[in-house]
Amino acid sequence: MPHPSPLERSLRWSGALRRKVGANAAFEQWLIQACAQPVSSSVIHGWLDELRGQPADTPLALDATRRLLRQVRERVFFTLLVRDINGDAPLQEVVAAMSLFADLAIAQAYKSVIADLAETHGMPLDPATGKPQEMLIIGMGKLGGKELNVSSDIDLIMLYGEEGETTGRRRISHHEFYSRVTQRMMPVLSEIDAHGQVFRTDLRLRPDGDSGPLAWSLDALENYLITQGREWERYAWLKARAIPCKAYADSDTDTQQAQLESLRTPFVYRKYFDFDSLSALRSLRERIRQDWQRRAMARNGIDTTHNVKLGDGGIREIEFVVQLTQLIRGGRLPSLQQRNLLKALRKQEAAGVIESDIATQLQAAYTFLRRTEHMLQYREDEQTHLLPHDAALRDDLAQAMNMSPADFEATLARHRAFVNRTFRDAFRIAGVGEEVDQADQSVGPGTSCASLNRQVEAQFDEHSETLARRIDSLLDSHRIRSLPTTSRKRLETLLPAAISAAAKTDHPEQTAIRLFDLIEQIAQRSAYLALLAEYPETLARVARIVGASPWASQYLRQYPLLLDSLIEWRSLMAAPDFPQLAQQLHEEMDACLLPTGQPDVEQQMNLMRDAQRQISFQLLAQDLAGELSVEKLADQLSALADMLLAETIHRVWPLVQPKGQNREHLPPPRFAVIAYGKLGGKELGYASDLDLVFLYDDSREDAAEIYAKLGRRMSSWLSTMTSSGRLYEIDLRLRPDGDAGVLAASVEAFAQYQTSHAWAWEHQAITRARFAAGDPQVGARFENIRRDVLLLPHDAEKLKHEVRQMRAKISAGHPNPSGNFDLKHDRGGMVDLEFVIQYLVLSQASSHPELLENLGNIALLGLAAQAGLIPPPLAVQCAAAYRTFRKTQHALRLQGAEKARIDAGQLIAERDAVAALWDLVMGD
Repeated sequence: MPHPSPLERSLRWSGALRRKVGANAAFEQWLIQACAQPVSSSVIHGWLDELRGQPADTPLALDATRRLLRQVRERVFFTLLVRDINGDAPLQEVVAAMSLFADLAIAQAYKSVIADLAETHGMPLDPATGKPQEMLIIGMGKLGGKELNVSSDIDLIMLYGEEGETTGRRRISHHEFYSRVTQRMMPVLSEIDAHGQVFRTDLRLRPDGDSGPLAWSLDALENYLITQGREWERYAWLKARAIPCKAYADSDTDTQQAQLESLRTPFVYRKYFDFDSLSALRSLRERIRQDWQRRAMARNGIDTTHNVKLGDGGIREIEFVVQLTQLIRGGRLPSLQQRNLLKALRKQEAAGVIESDIATQLQAAYTFLRRTEHMLQYREDEQTHLLPHDAALRDDLAQAMNMSPADFEATLARHRAFVNRTFRDAFRIAGVGEEVDQADQSVGPGTSCASLNRQVEAQFDEHSETLARRIDSLLDSHRIRSLPTTSRKRLETLLPAAISAAAKTDHPEQTAIRLFDLIEQIAQRSAYLALLAEYPETLARVARIVGASPWASQYLRQYPLLLDSLIEWRSLMAAPDFPQLAQQLHEEMDACLLPTGQPDVEQQMNLMRDAQRQISFQLLAQDLAGELSVEKLADQLSALADMLLAETIHRVWPLVQPKGQNREHLPPPRFAVIAYGKLGGKELGYASDLDLVFLYDDSREDAAEIYAKLGRRMSSWLSTMTSSGRLYEIDLRLRPDGDAGVLAASVEAFAQYQTSHAWAWEHQAITRARFAAGDPQVGARFENIRRDVLLLPHDAEKLKHEVRQMRAKISAGHPNPSGNFDLKHDRGGMVDLEFVIQYLVLSQASSHPELLENLGNIALLGLAAQAGLIPPPLAVQCAAAYRTFRKTQHALRLQGAEKARIDAGQLIAERDAVAALWDLVMGD
């Protein structure tokens, strides 16, 4: 029995294929062979060379180019058709092959036209280099994303670099030359002749559309985007990509492309949430929902669900969901700046800005709908998105998809229902949508000072006079009086809403004043006024946070960028995933490049600072909501610092290499950051300094110099004040020999110092030290040194005397004349307990090695009790006391207290327990 032809299923479905092979038996035999392998770049180039019939570097005449491209297009289209229907070609192969062929066709048409025109007019030259100045041909839409349909328009924008005049016998301006290139290219690609068509070509996405010039200079484009660029153009330029095409081998297109990207990226992706643009994006969504084609179909009695692209739950709706998130988030998350839709969706899932189940279902729906779209286009090789009305044709379509009719219809309905629900929920998914309770706003726009005062009297009673004065001073401030009309209207809506939100908190008067302070601070930023005025739930969250903590209120005023986070409440209250955050930050740092391709160090430093603020604020929100214990918060803040230290090493290491060193493939540094103090003990607070020591283990001749330079540059990277603030204050005085010592010590020198020259207080400090970032092998060597130091023999009485002396110095350095109890430094406080534990570790670890691990003070108290070094009941009391001290200290910090002091009559039992432990162990 003969084997069925690989074309059998395709011939049943596609009339275009039946006509082609019916008229050309040789093509049928060729296609049977061709469909056995994927349509890759090498395959398409091979077909081009075969059909071309002459060397690739020889320009073809325009007629020959037209014919060649149409012949190659036939091969690409019909081979994909057969492979797709047979289930051999995944969606990625189909769209990648069509996009690659489009790039190739554009490049071939461009080269032919350029060669023809240059004979007469000469070639435009770049005035800076004297080399040929190429045209930049920009692929928009699906071509830009390398996800082209099998029968699709291609949207192009034609750009060029500098103005000037050509150098040939009939000189014309660069502008006229590139306009003629564009005019002559279009028929090569889009005219239908005896050989068919390559691609329908659309130039209407260029600035000013049909009324604008065919080709634009980069300077003119820059001026247009800055002065006239609209929201829908941000949406359009999101996928814009320069098509790789050069007519001259020695021309420089890289510089022009870099210049274009420097225009496109900030236009499309804005660093801050732009709430001013949200209404425009909502209008764009409505235009998608009420597209004129839908209305036309409805007028003609066609059910809009028949359109898999524009109908409800169609491809266009998936595109909007993904691209809306890109437009809103991409400026702050460069990893989302993807042209390809599925890559963008996966990056959004990885960044945690879209839920995994939504991303998975959207990807499945997109793949199914795009494949259905292709089947419709394979049938007659025409650009259609309409499902057949005829029941028999619908059944045939299902069979072409290798599905039963019932399964096809059920799958189609399920995907479209999900897509439409998601589309309607797009703004919430993007993190900028919520139900707005307009009834909660006591006074609407146009609120007068008198009506505000009446509202304050009604809601604040005895505090109304104080608040009325604060409102008067707010409205009379320069920042408010100089606001433009739009911002004034938003303020008139915001102020009564802020008063109502404050009234619902635990401390209404304090909250209202802090809200007014915040509003005055952000008033000149219309986007933030819009955020608080138009999103009442976000305003309520702000009120709760500033009402709970003056420190948090001040933090928000200092970094208003953090207001953006409050609208994403679900993700804000989720535990940070530090491995994912580290990967995301790493990718975003990689994307911070200058037009030259070199790292943009200032942007990278600001990005790290913004990330630190955002994650710290996420933890602060959870802290104020009672979701985190003090210990868990400190663990998270310490993990954040470790992550940022690791990224800092990676970024600074290439910057300290000698001149001439290849920085692209450097071996990693044999270097480790050792954390002491609060970071070493994982007890970091929101504003804690980092006590660091830098170690290296490298035999290279310049090791001392290069690692000292690395440590110095790291310290600068972390502590320099930039436009986004300072990352951390850095203290390096705990290194060997303190300020007089080298900035980075070799492991051997560090070991010798610790075992032979270090003071007792330095051994106390190392009890809390740990490897935080860098080379794990160097970190392991440090941990071994630490262990050896803690196992050194000590004269218990001499050690006790030295610890007492250091305790006395600390007391003298922190006098407390207030009469209140200082939780940290006074006798019976935290330092007493910490010194007892350090003494026990140093004096007893050789006999009780379980004390060697850096487990934290509370855990070490328990181990000391188990070892019989202190009474278990006293250990339990002191552990509870230490936990209470830390919790109280943290609460005082959040209330803005500079010193952690409480009334002398408070926490007597806790202080007595710590004092008893000190007397028992230290013997004085």
